[in-house]
Amino acid sequence: MNDPLSKLSRDYARALQKYLAAAQEAVLEQAYDLGRRAVARGLGVLDLARIHRRAMEKLVDRPAGQQELLPILKTAEAFFLQALSPFEMIHRGFGETNFKLQQLVVLLRRRNRDLAEMNRDLEREVTERRRTEQALRESEEHFRALFHQARLMEENLRNLSNQILHAQEKERERISRELHDEVGQALTGINFNLATIKNNGADSAHDIREKVADAQELLQQTMETVHRFARELRPAMLDELGLLPTLRSYFNAFAGRTGVRVRFGANPLAEKLGAEQKTVVFRVAQESLTNVAKHAHASRVSVWIRKLKDGICMEIADNGKSFKEDPIYTAKSKKRLGLVGMQERVRLVNGQFLIKPQPGKGTTVRVVIPFHSKNALTLPNQHHD
Repeated sequence: MNDPLSKLSRDYARALQKYLAAAQEAVLEQAYDLGRRAVARGLGVLDLARIHRRAMEKLVDRPAGQQELLPILKTAEAFFLQALSPFEMIHRGFGETNFKLQQLVVLLRRRNRDLAEMNRDLEREVTERRRTEQALRESEEHFRALFHQARLMEENLRNLSNQILHAQEKERERISRELHDEVGQALTGINFNLATIKNNGADSAHDIREKVADAQELLQQTMETVHRFARELRPAMLDELGLLPTLRSYFNAFAGRTGVRVRFGANPLAEKLGAEQKTVVFRVAQESLTNVAKHAHASRVSVWIRKLKDGICMEIADNGKSFKEDPIYTAKSKKRLGLVGMQERVRLVNGQFLIKPQPGKGTTVRVVIPFHSKNALTLPNQHHD
């Protein structure tokens, strides 16, 4: 086993062991990351299955009864299925391409059959024969072009996967740096104050109170920083209080942090969405407002969630400068993966995603999410100013 694959196997075994010890969402996200690493290295589902089997053999190395073993197998199964998610995403892309190719093949066969029938009905004149041969050549060239397009799509999927892995590493680097700079320095200050109080116990009560107050303030800042990181990674309110309170809390915090005014209105029936759909809605809103803060130079944002027949429609509109280019094309070519990520999240719950730029007037992000992932809804034409 080569070194990169050995490292992937070791990382997989460690992450699986952590997840079996405590089934946490953050560890489960590592499984998804490991799956994407496997895809980026050109591995297949069977390769990942072998890695999982070896990890299980190392972890379950003693005889166990059925009652003791079943919870371990179920937890490990959830971890393995999460690791297979990137393969499922690529498989869906291939499936859509193959379906389109099959449709074109049917159309091509019909065209060739019609040409053959026309050729049998007409005399074997030279002019007509040449016309038929030309049509067949054009059909063959078109078919070859479709296969070439399918290969390009496969390559684009691999490139996108590599870009996502790169973006994840950058985000981890940022979090690590901020933890070191903010949390690490604050904890150092707290430790210094406590050491001073311990070593200079004879100081006045006033000095001791000041040092304790300083340590409490540093501790409060540290707790706020840790809570902010936790909210960014996975807001607990989404599971405890629901989608709308979580969005309202996030918008209030965003307005306080950036100075951008946020208007928010929502239909309470949005809470009928499943857990996966709610996560998609929250992440799209979070990424959209992040883009507003970074690029739009807007002073206000309006967020509306309306009920459709079998789902909801969320619109996020700002009054910023917007842009002229095709946003999805620009996101791919310039490695701005936020828009591509939103589009992919929405597609995975069978929703629809649309971004409408109006240079000088702002940008509108419109998302339709069905109440059930198996249903597909159409983007409505209504728009809030």
